[in-house]
Amino acid sequence: MAEKRKPISKKIRFEVFKRDSFKCQYCGRSAPDVILEVDHIVPVAEGGDNSTLNLITSCRDCNRGKSKTLLTDMTVADRQRKQLEEMEERKEQAEMMIQWRKELMAFEDTMIDAIDEYIFKLSGYGLSDTGKRNMRTYINRFGFEEVFEATRISFSKYPEWETAFEKIGGICYNREKNRREKQCQTGL
Repeated sequence: MAEKRKPISKKIRFEVFKRDSFKCQYCGRSAPDVILEVDHIVPVAEGGDNSTLNLITSCRDCNRGKSKTLLTDMTVADRQRKQLEEMEERKEQAEMMIQWRKELMAFEDTMIDAIDEYIFKLSGYGLSDTGKRNMRTYINRFGFEEVFEATRISFSKYPEWETAFEKIGGICYNREKNRREKQCQTGL
């Protein structure tokens, strides 16, 4: 006796559509040009289940024309294997990007710590968490060397710690603006 058909949840349907790039795996047409359905590779009537390995994206025309015919075409399995390999590669690349971002943040932390130590040496005060976030913003916009130089200028020019710290971003901005104006004047 044939297996009773169980409904496919919206979540599983969506996962199958995503995996198959919202394209019919038989004819290659994609949404929204066609209505997509989830098809059983091994039909339910032949004992197929609702596992994602047995499901494939099909346009309505291909799915209705196929009926309960068992697919013997290995290209479907090959496509699924290839898609799984691509998904694994994407996952590995995402993990590499996350690792790179962590290393970049650690490097930024090292630069912020260097400026924090320099400020402490000049003033006897360290950076608060807010101050460190501001420094991260400055470093990302102007670069470490420019922020370090602006810190040196600011603390040599303004005796009060709070004032000196508040002026660092403006010094960076003005120095960048002056460089751009000189470049425009000299035609570089």
